[in-house]
Amino acid sequence: MRVITRVLLTAGVVATVAGLSVGASVAGRQSAQDDSGMSSTVEDFSYPGADKVLADRGIKLISGDGHLMLVDCVNVNGLIEVRSLNSSGDHGSDPGHYCFRVSGTTGDLKLQLADAYQVKGDSHAVQATVTVDGQSNTVNVAKNGWTGVGVGAGSDAATLLELKATP
Repeated sequence: MRVITRVLLTAGVVATVAGLSVGASVAGRQSAQDDSGMSSTVEDFSYPGADKVLADRGIKLISGDGHLMLVDCVNVNGLIEVRSLNSSGDHGSDPGHYCFRVSGTTGDLKLQLADAYQVKGDSHAVQATVTVDGQSNTVNVAKNGWTGVGVGAGSDAATLLELKATP
């Protein structure tokens, strides 16, 4: 009986040591890979193709949750729309007119669009954060209707900083 116990005990220690050895070698390989210059994929929520959009449309798209995206204003039904007086850098088919589609129940997009003057909501509850004369404020946008911001609301020029859509 002592021999069997001793064999089982020895086998358990060997298995444990072997497991630790395997684990240590795997961890070593992972560290070697990390040290070799390979980078890991980390989501920073930056807007895909933002540089091209800035060059083509004159709007700086910074980051978001991926559920609020700039789209062509071909069929504007069901889209969030923004009008801006800053159309000199916009080489789109309708300069100064920007449309956004919400692809879920919520959406969030941080951006910079100078001289925004109107925002039209879709069926979501939309909030637009703007800055006017260095003061930021959040404006509730009418569902399926236009809401003035900046000069559209009787104040100075506004820069649109964020659009947020909720149910």
